[in-house]
Amino acid sequence: MILRAFIADDEPPSRRKIKLLLRNDARFEIVGEAQDGLEALERIRVEKPDLVFLDIQMPGLSGFEVLEELGAVRPQVIFITAYDQYAVRAFETRALDYLLKPFDSDRFQEALERAIEERRSRAALQARVDGLVADWREQRGPLQRLLTRDRDRLRIVRTEDIQWIEAEEKYVRLHMQKESLLHRETMSNLERRLDPRRFIRIHRSQIVNLNFVRELAPWTHGDYMIILTDGSRLPLGRRYRQRFLELFA
Repeated sequence: MILRAFIADDEPPSRRKIKLLLRNDARFEIVGEAQDGLEALERIRVEKPDLVFLDIQMPGLSGFEVLEELGAVRPQVIFITAYDQYAVRAFETRALDYLLKPFDSDRFQEALERAIEERRSRAALQARVDGLVADWREQRGPLQRLLTRDRDRLRIVRTEDIQWIEAEEKYVRLHMQKESLLHRETMSNLERRLDPRRFIRIHRSQIVNLNFVRELAPWTHGDYMIILTDGSRLPLGRRYRQRFLELFA
């Protein structure tokens, strides 16, 4: 069986080296390459390779972020990294193979043989990769940026630029200063990933960034209206009032 291989690395010499080494091995077919994380994510989803050589430090999205966005549909991975103490420790803890730059042909061949051997126990390998992503997510802390689709392109949105979020059917709409974007994630899932010190639920269908709250104004029947710095007015739901007011106590 010929395995479909994909190369994601922002350094052209590294990509050329991997391609050269793979072309000498009839067990592999190169189906594509990418020079940054966004391109890698898009191409991997399209090409559906069996094996990805994935650089950890890339522009746009890191290798860990690419894996996070791929979710459960992840190919087998051989990680590539310049010396990164956290990454190396994480790979070794999870018993995952990696190529440390600069690597030679013998080390590359060793990684290939191990990858082929591990295909026989894909479930265990997938569990280790899932654990690596979970470890990285915990190390990273609250979400600092998220990836969303805007028409035919992917956009990276900094969470600090989001003023408020509202539920829109099964997805959410992100409101920034001059635009809003539909983001394909549920409100409850996104809320779990956001920094609770900055983002707070104020209504069943709304979350607000506290950095953009200008004032709390009385409304009707003892209710309140939250007014943002751009003049937007959001109702403070009674169920969420106490928690919101405690933040300012």
